[in-house]
Amino acid sequence: MSVWLCMPSKRPPEEVSPVVDAWIERGYRVFLQRDLGDPGISTCGCVHRPYSGYPDACNWLILYVSQVFTDTQWFVLAGDDTLPDPVKSADDIARECTEHFAGTFGVMQPTGDRWADSQGVCIERIAGSPWIGSEFARRINGGRGPIWPEYWHMGNDEELQNVAIKYGVFWQRSDITHMHNHWGRPRPGEKMGLASRMPKFLERANSREEWANYKRVFLVRKAAGFLGSEPIP
Repeated sequence: MSVWLCMPSKRPPEEVSPVVDAWIERGYRVFLQRDLGDPGISTCGCVHRPYSGYPDACNWLILYVSQVFTDTQWFVLAGDDTLPDPVKSADDIARECTEHFAGTFGVMQPTGDRWADSQGVCIERIAGSPWIGSEFARRINGGRGPIWPEYWHMGNDEELQNVAIKYGVFWQRSDITHMHNHWGRPRPGEKMGLASRMPKFLERANSREEWANYKRVFLVRKAAGFLGSEPIP
């Protein structure tokens, strides 16, 4: 089976390359979006284009890969600080997902990373590093792509989970782990992560304005039943 990891990436090559290599070693094919002027990553596919937010980047990458590599059955979305499951291969997980959904109209989120906050395990509330089937990617949101375009960074993963649940095609698997080495993750001996570790390129993504905008968009869309998420035939 063909499984592609698609992700926008801003970190320097010396940080990104080991992450890419880890995914490739587990059988994934990798395609990145890098900013104009940033160095590419030699071990994987890469496009340089202006960054217009996470949904735009992910939808563009998925559309591009699906058109060029027509045998693709599953896409994985993740940040360039996230690692694949260390045990199961891409083909094994893809086969299990296809069997579970009786095809590729579905979303599977690994929840083996048990990082928790005051509200519980973080990854159980969002589809933060999802497996997205090719049929789901093609048909959902009226064919606009699997990530709703009104978001810029925050909130798209929460809507994706809710939309997949709405259509009865969301699967959480605690036996699979995508380890998210988030800058805000507490280190041993810490109760909370330190804001000083946040990369500069994530300042807008973690700003009060971005959080407020995401909550506004999400709550309006949730109240309307995620209007526009309907799948095309």
